[in-house]
Amino acid sequence: MSEPFAQGEDHPACGICPVHRLPREGFVVYDRPSRECPFDPADGYRYTADRIPACVHPDKVGAEPDRIAPPPEPLGARTEPEPVRRRWFRRR
Repeated sequence: MSEPFAQGEDHPACGICPVHRLPREGFVVYDRPSRECPFDPADGYRYTADRIPACVHPDKVGAEPDRIAPPPEPLGARTEPEPVRRRWFRRR
């Protein structure tokens, strides 16, 4: 296996970044976090839809982005349900 892209303990990349475990050809770099490379809580890493490991902080990694994240949706475009209000006290 090739050496990881990030060498040394003091590398500024995030702890979950694939640069700590993969060579440069083993992951893609986005210009910022987006829905195209969501965080997978099962193993704690970000992946593309094709399950390619993804880095979202090119400035910390020191690599140019391969992919450009789409612009975020306007705040009014999202329809989320109203949060359930819970009482902080208990009725007896």
